[in-house]
Formats: sequence, structure tokens, C-alpha cells
Amino acid sequence: MGRPPILSIKPPPTLFFYLAVFLVVLGNMVFYSILGEVNGKRSQTEKISMLFVNHRLFEVVRIHRELFPSSRKRLAMFTLLALGIALGFAVFLLNPAF
Repeated sequence: MGRPPILSIKPPPTLFFYLAVFLVVLGNMVFYSILGEVNGKRSQTEKISMLFVNHRLFEVVRIHRELFPSSRKRLAMFTLLALGIALGFAVFLLNPAF
């Protein structure tokens, strides 16, 4: 007796790629939420601009850790970004025709 038909369907690689992009976008949304919290606690002259802020990611996270030591947003952000990047690389490495 063979496997049920639903288990024999292979999902296309593009589905995993879209999932990877979704995870990275979600992680980026959490980062901008963190940036909003950091800017909310800083004076007008110390606020970090939202434009081209991605190269200051670790600085924003360090300030957030100092201001909100018990927040779990940093863990959520790094987890989402790591999973998305790892899944994206896996799609390209395991599917050379993609």
C-alpha cells in the first residue's frame, strides 16, 4: 500500500523562498518597532532616523537592551531574521535550478 497522495506532493521551492522573504520582512517589522521604542525614550536631538538605519542595527539593539532589559523583541527579531536568511540560503543551495 503506497503513501497517501497528500504526502507525496513536494512543495515547490518558490513556496520556501516566499516563506523566507516573509520571515525577513517580519523580522524587519520587529526591528522598526524596537527603533520606535528607542526613539520614544530619547530626546529630539538624539533620535535615530528611520532612513538608512539598517546599518546601525546593532547600535539600536544595544540601546534597546539598556532601556528595556526584559524585552523579548530582540530575541524575536534575531530569530525571525536568522530563520529567514537560513531558509533563503537553503532554497538556493538545495535547488540549483532555482
